[in-house]
Amino acid sequence: MPSEQRIDSPTIAGWGMLLMPLLTMWHEIGGHAATCVLQGGHVRTIGAFYVQCDAPSPRAAILVACAGVAVNIALSIVAFALWRGAQRDRARLAWWLVWVSEAFVAAGYLCFSGVTGVGDLGTGPHGALAALPYPLGLRLTEIAVGVSAYTLVVRAAIRTLSAMLGTGAVTRPARQRIAHVYYAAAGLGAVIVGLLNPVGWFITIMSAAASSFGGLAGFISIGFAARGVDAPRAFAIDRDWRVIVAGGAVLLTFALVLGRSLHF
Repeated sequence: MPSEQRIDSPTIAGWGMLLMPLLTMWHEIGGHAATCVLQGGHVRTIGAFYVQCDAPSPRAAILVACAGVAVNIALSIVAFALWRGAQRDRARLAWWLVWVSEAFVAAGYLCFSGVTGVGDLGTGPHGALAALPYPLGLRLTEIAVGVSAYTLVVRAAIRTLSAMLGTGAVTRPARQRIAHVYYAAAGLGAVIVGLLNPVGWFITIMSAAASSFGGLAGFISIGFAARGVDAPRAFAIDRDWRVIVAGGAVLLTFALVLGRSLHF
């Protein structure tokens, strides 16, 4: 790795432990639960990876189902704008991780619901598209749109990471430490928390693992995308104990409070 590029793996893991719970709560609480309450519904349960809402009407239930992906898209757009305006390496990396993670999850939900028929945008029970006709056609459309959107996000993420790191094979170690360590930390954290859920393995596999290891899988490609001529840029993420400690504390709190679910 060129001397001007330093990426501390424990700090990147800290970002994974920190952002996975925060972004998950943004989706579940800031999206589903908030939309439920704003429409006069009653939130019965908030778990680490799901919300149960007694919606006042079928239309309200559809809005609740769509709200999680909607807030993912909104935050991704805001984070992308903040990334463009950031100057320091640490801030640029943080906002990059947020916008890419949220964009991956939003596009991934289309793919997931299209393939399985379940989930927020699914055609099955409690899905946003449950009441619509031609479920197979809807699912095929979701798959096509989701795969296309996910591919575009991967390409955009590679370009924007290159804007920070430069290009060429010499940037590969930095790319892999950022993308792969973050992906592993976020995914493992999600699965560990999911195992605590009283609903059982279904939530772990269909929610925790799918939204982390599945939804964020584009980070694998990002880590290997060291193309072009060797033109690295100076970029340094040094050991930051604040991020590491905050990540561990937030992940632990997330597991202890929402891992077993809250009932109202």
